[in-house]
Amino acid sequence: MKRLTGKKTIIMDAGDVMVQREGVSFCRTCGGFCGVRLGIDEQGRLAQIKGDKEHPLTEGYACFKGLRAVETHNGPARLLHPLKRRPDGSFERIPLRQALDEIAEKLQIVIAAHGAQAVAIYRGTPNYVNAISYAFVDAWLKAIGSDSLFSTVTIDQPAKWVAAARLGYWRAGKRSISQSDVWLFAGHNPLVSHQGGGGFYANHPVNRMRQARERGMKVIVIDPRRSELTHYADIHLQIRPGEDAAVAAGLLHIVLGMGWEDREFCDRYVQGLDALRAAVLAFTPEYVAQRAGIKAEDLLAAAELFARQSRRGSLSTGTGANMGPYSNLAEHLYQTLGVVCGRFLRAGEQIDNPGILIPHKTFRAEVAPPQRTWEQGPHSRVKGWGRLFGEKLTGTLSDEILVPGQGQIRALIVPGGNPAVALPDQAKAVQALSSLDLLLSFDPVMSETARLAHYILPPTLQYERPDILPALSYPGYLPKPFSQYTDAVVAPPAGSEVVDEWRALWELARRLGKTLTLAGAELDMVTPPTAEQLLALLTKKAKVPLTEIRKYPSGKVFDIASAVVEPARPEASARFAVMPDDVASELTACLGYCDPPGYGYRLAVRRMRDVMNSTLRELDSIRKRNPSNPAWLHPDDMAALGLAAGDRLEIANEHGRVVAHAAPDERQKPGVVAVSHCWGGLPGDEAEAETAINQLISDSRVESISAMAWMTGIGVRLRRL
Repeated sequence: MKRLTGKKTIIMDAGDVMVQREGVSFCRTCGGFCGVRLGIDEQGRLAQIKGDKEHPLTEGYACFKGLRAVETHNGPARLLHPLKRRPDGSFERIPLRQALDEIAEKLQIVIAAHGAQAVAIYRGTPNYVNAISYAFVDAWLKAIGSDSLFSTVTIDQPAKWVAAARLGYWRAGKRSISQSDVWLFAGHNPLVSHQGGGGFYANHPVNRMRQARERGMKVIVIDPRRSELTHYADIHLQIRPGEDAAVAAGLLHIVLGMGWEDREFCDRYVQGLDALRAAVLAFTPEYVAQRAGIKAEDLLAAAELFARQSRRGSLSTGTGANMGPYSNLAEHLYQTLGVVCGRFLRAGEQIDNPGILIPHKTFRAEVAPPQRTWEQGPHSRVKGWGRLFGEKLTGTLSDEILVPGQGQIRALIVPGGNPAVALPDQAKAVQALSSLDLLLSFDPVMSETARLAHYILPPTLQYERPDILPALSYPGYLPKPFSQYTDAVVAPPAGSEVVDEWRALWELARRLGKTLTLAGAELDMVTPPTAEQLLALLTKKAKVPLTEIRKYPSGKVFDIASAVVEPARPEASARFAVMPDDVASELTACLGYCDPPGYGYRLAVRRMRDVMNSTLRELDSIRKRNPSNPAWLHPDDMAALGLAAGDRLEIANEHGRVVAHAAPDERQKPGVVAVSHCWGGLPGDEAEAETAINQLISDSRVESISAMAWMTGIGVRLRRL
């Protein structure tokens, strides 16, 4: 086998596939952005994928999900032509030009009858890892005069936004994992999710964890399951799901009661410390231990390790802590634990990554004051909800569609999302989506949302488009000043009519007579721009020119001016608000929270290693490994219920019922049933293997401020069928 060197075209024998040339790119299946080497066959198709050993951050690592790219590009599930739904629910293939003409005409009718606010976009996870399309969503809505933007951010982790806006944040940021001697993970398993942020990096996460442990970093894990991450844990608090707020309050009770807080930092930068101390008095180690199903001495040990035995270190939370009851409160209290311990970069300390694609920024050792944006901006006609950082709340999307009146949404465009299986109360969500005058889904496969759409536009896939590391490449997500550009490595399949999402939005704007403005520049609405031109426009303020980034196919850690945390400005007087009135009210309410009578189990949402939310389920290779969406139970619970592996199991609560196949997991806490979110067919489908868990999720039992439904940590009943 010959290997590609430089840009020579060679032929390699890759098993039963002949690879004619090799391309270099990076994976955009999730936020890990692993470097990859792609083998292209003599027909120009993607034929092979492997990790890029020359990539400075991932060093040859690539996860199972990302290595499915050959199948996603070439497999039989992929849609290659625009589809239009007939009145009987079936679909017919139509030319792209006709589809765009008809979609634009329907948009004009909706806008004329109901106003531009009646046109909305629901941004799915894949849109965040598509740099141009991500920017086009905002530009397109602004061009037509609508601010009806919804996204997955307010489905699973809006608590992070709420906490930052109620608590405030440190302008210099937190210390990274490479600068820490302790790290607390609450409901966060980046070894499987590849979700980083806050100083923990998702690029080759197992390797980063090993390096941190070899350096001596201590690890605390708070999770209902002995997850892959607990292999590295010094302390594991195996809590009942839904009890993160109580556990965080208990940790603060111990830290403040023992005087382990950073008193100098608190005196200067914290307000409401006495109120916080009083508010958590009831969350004694004994009370929290009984409620969360852990040992009081383990809670004490975790608090001491984090606050007393360590001085440099931080914490991160994931969907486990952010999708359950009182998740806004849980996130606020976990972040407050970091605040009272003063776990931030100080003046004179080094910033690991000042960012490549962002303009110069001064990092200061001062507090950015709380910005309670939901109190200041426009409010929804549905129950008066505010907005989070300009976005409408996805938990209200079904009502925004179904409730008549001025501003009712009548057209919805979905780039990279699958709201039919992501929204709470699936029956209501499907009713809403089915009632629209126009539902346009950008989808490479016949997803549940695509099945309801009036039009499906199949998008180009990741290795068919130029791209650059997207907005997630700012400080906190990458450990070094790294960037990478990729060309389109392969062309779309011959004879197909796939389209870049941004290009379709440009075409629709042109047909509507609107001008798009991107990065402050008006686009030519006669001659379509190229992707390369748009990427240059989006990166015009980058510290390193795009022309320089493009010189390094595997990406590069650039030698840019290092950033050091500057002292606070003399006029800076803001403080962290650790116990505002609404947080105090939530803490009181949390004290009285319990499951309704008769619910002997707690439901936990579990992430699967092999899929990314609702994507990749359609692949044969995934189905062979994951033939169903099982209900995971501790073997003792299975025995008590008379269940064997594969038996049918009913999971029910006051809102609904689903059927799943039981599967044993001795690493899971007894009393918990875990099922993955974002699976399932549409209501009425008979495939029990799908188990659409959002049929159990009510959109009336939600978090304050964010309207996010309680999707994990809720009581359920189990019955063997």
